Amino acid sequence: MKDTVDHTGASVVGQLTDLVSWEATLIMSMRLWMEGPDAQAEVWRDFARCFGTEKGREELRQFETFLSRLLSAARRPLVRHGLGCTCIGSDEAILRLMVREATRGDLAEAAMIASLIVPASLAEPIALMAARVGIAMRDIARHLPTAPVPNGPPQVRRLH
Repeated sequence: MKDTVDHTGASVVGQLTDLVSWEATLIMSMRLWMEGPDAQAEVWRDFARCFGTEKGREELRQFETFLSRLLSAARRPLVRHGLGCTCIGSDEAILRLMVREATRGDLAEAAMIASLIVPASLAEPIALMAARVGIAMRDIARHLPTAPVPNGPPQVRRLH
């Protein structure tokens, strides 16, 4: 997801504080992963804390593969809000909804939602990956001491 101020996909549609814990964890993990190596280490710690080293690496690899494939196949660069922002942008909301539906087992719905971002021919494989990512995020959220909340001031190059 791109980090420049481009309002396509950045429209505020909600707040992190309004989400169930695992959905907020999903969005914050995506933001952290996109931020770079130092922030990715924080995502790794969450996976390792929940799953242990070996299974944590496997689950993190699934998360990274899901995001990489989603971003590389997207019809346009996707937008994320900054780490310190409590807003949910429309691209983030679509990601959340797709993962939630896939996690619930409604892969047809998740694939339809994925097709808003990627070509229809890639929507089903993305939805299948989303199901596993959602299950991992639910597990991670159960192991976090508190629900993830943005920390620090918003980055200068972010919408908020």
